[in-house]
Amino acid sequence: MARYADGYAHGGGPPRAFASAATRARAAWHDLGRPGEPKLWGQAYFALGDPDRGTAYLRDYYAFTGPFAETVAAANLTSARAIRDLVRGYRAEGCDELVLLPTVSDPAEVDRLAQVLS
Repeated sequence: MARYADGYAHGGGPPRAFASAATRARAAWHDLGRPGEPKLWGQAYFALGDPDRGTAYLRDYYAFTGPFAETVAAANLTSARAIRDLVRGYRAEGCDELVLLPTVSDPAEVDRLAQVLS
């Protein structure tokens, strides 16, 4: 990341995990003498309309990871409060872009997310 890219993309998890990884990314960036700061991206999964279906999707999608699939599924954001807390936490830790990925294939999920974040 520090040598060849514009920044670091965090694969998911709570804000504290992002903060730890971002600290390491910034340190590597500066160790190589790169100017400015690296861009920092994060991602998270959410399901507001049908949380059980969204969580089941993640278990199935990540089944190849064995028991780790349950960890990913448990992190699925299924309430307005969980989404707002995660967004607030990532923002506080310096995340430049946060991608929220719906785990239910219902276009209304985007509208539900917009309501939560408005």
